[in-house]
Amino acid sequence: MTDMIAVPVLLVRVFVAIATGGLIGLERERRPTRKFAGLRTLALLCGAGPIVVHVGHREGSPAFLAIYLGLAAAFALAIVYVRVTLSGSEESEVGFTTSVTVFLVALLGLLVGYGRFFESTSIAIVLVVLLAEKERLHGYVEEVSDEELQDSLKLGALVFILYPITPDDPIDPFGVLVLREVLLFAIFVLLIEFTSYVSMRQLGGSKGLAVTGLLAGGANSFATAGVLARIANQSRDTLDAASSALLLATVSMIVRNTAIAVVLAAGLLWALWQPVVVMIVLTVAIAAVLWHRGNIYEQFDLDLESPLSLTAAAKFSVAYAAILLGSVFAEMWFGNLGLYATAFAGGLVSSAAVAVSAATVFNDGTAGAEQAAGMVVLGITASLAAKIVLVELVSGRMRSKAAAPMAVVAITGLVVFVLA
Repeated sequence: MTDMIAVPVLLVRVFVAIATGGLIGLERERRPTRKFAGLRTLALLCGAGPIVVHVGHREGSPAFLAIYLGLAAAFALAIVYVRVTLSGSEESEVGFTTSVTVFLVALLGLLVGYGRFFESTSIAIVLVVLLAEKERLHGYVEEVSDEELQDSLKLGALVFILYPITPDDPIDPFGVLVLREVLLFAIFVLLIEFTSYVSMRQLGGSKGLAVTGLLAGGANSFATAGVLARIANQSRDTLDAASSALLLATVSMIVRNTAIAVVLAAGLLWALWQPVVVMIVLTVAIAAVLWHRGNIYEQFDLDLESPLSLTAAAKFSVAYAAILLGSVFAEMWFGNLGLYATAFAGGLVSSAAVAVSAATVFNDGTAGAEQAAGMVVLGITASLAAKIVLVELVSGRMRSKAAAPMAVVAITGLVVFVLA
């Protein structure tokens, strides 16, 4: 009876494995060069995986799995041998991508055999993307500088080495400070900052600055303000575009902080939506007017440095941890007024950390919805105040087109929150 039930399951897994291998094989078929493992080969190889798992399970021996992987490895090595043999005549380039793909397809077949459909399908999709985007990835790598490569390695070390071994238990007597969560916050900021930087370096002109503002503002609006202020200071041609981009960065910052707070604490939505909507609409309207009335250019010559820095990540992490602990102490000592003071002070450093902290104290019951929402609004206001000061220090040219509008947005948001 068990075998009768197992047969349909085996057939389903074989079909899924064949489809998985066939998906990867389709990409190999579209290669203009000689194919050493195409659609049929990879589909059959992957489809054999569930059969091997089934037989090995029935016989109670892992030897079948070892034989299957050994044959896959031998097939992969045979492809390398053939490619090397032909390299002197037909093949202009000897690569190992196909050989590695063959062995990985065999592993995917085993995953399907064990019923790990989600994992195998996800890996297959990522693999197809990597294979299909060969030229684009190679072009990107050629444009990456040594500094950017080192930054990428630093970020990889944080994600894959430090994060897994970081303790996930609270280290403070209040139970709010978790080192792994602090590190995750820093990784999140660094990842978005680096992605935004790559977009900034490859885009140019007024439209490029606008896209940069939207992208980078969601990662680090303060750093974005400094970069845009320097760009505005380089030439009068960049003033209008940089000011509009800074306002768009402000929109991204407001949306990001609100999203963080609401995702972590849905109960804050009702208390936040009115001031947030007013601030966003007002900022977008000012940016649109400035864009249509200002000077727009196709290209600018930008000289930007990579923003990815472990020192900056450490500062953001310390700010996040300080705001969490400060919120607890402020509530104990000063009540709601203490929370607001902490939120404004924290917003000068990291308004995103204030949003996370506001959601945390709301979920812990330390503060109500109105108090926590007030923290978010004050964090946004403080962030705008910090950017206004930065813009004044770096480029006084942006006073009327960026600094003054941000001040209007901050005051309007506070007034709407108080009156709502």
